[in-house]
Amino acid sequence: MADLEKAFLCDPDTPSKKYYVQFNPNTLEYSASRGGNAYKGVSAQGGQGSAREPQMQSSPFSEPEGSLLSVKLFYHTYASRDDFSDVRTKIYSIRAFLPSGKGENSSSSPRIQFVWGTLAYAGTLESLHVSYQMFAHDGTPVQAEVSITIRGEDLDVSAESNNQAQSGRKKLKLEPADEDPPPDDIVWLFQDEEESAL
Repeated sequence: MADLEKAFLCDPDTPSKKYYVQFNPNTLEYSASRGGNAYKGVSAQGGQGSAREPQMQSSPFSEPEGSLLSVKLFYHTYASRDDFSDVRTKIYSIRAFLPSGKGENSSSSPRIQFVWGTLAYAGTLESLHVSYQMFAHDGTPVQAEVSITIRGEDLDVSAESNNQAQSGRKKLKLEPADEDPPPDDIVWLFQDEEESAL
């Protein structure tokens, strides 16, 4: 039986110090965007007052704005009434990756990398949201869902470079999806409205 691969967070510049997740996530959300037509309203004197004119701020063919990886992590530290710990100690290591707030330069934004199997995504921690969901008898939080969003590099490129860096692993190879038809019992999900009306 193959060993379970655990996801972890680390500083990509010092990957030996890893913060393993307690439970592997069941969903990863990835999004990428390009700088498009960005407009702002500017006053222009018209015949009977001022009108708002669109003014282009960036080219529709500008470079990609980057990408985001959103992950929900689950932590639970309660075993029994006499055996539990504060779940916040598990979260402090993630919170340390937030920007210090002392400036907007890159030195005030530590880099973070999420790694799980063939997927490695590096960037800066854009947001951290914690939902405490269970408490011990004395009010100590013992269960939490932690949502993090990392803004950074393209996912596929990072995954490929991670594969090349890890020995004994196959290089990630992206292949076109098979075009098998959907099963009969759900084929209606893939029909156009006009086809389903027939």
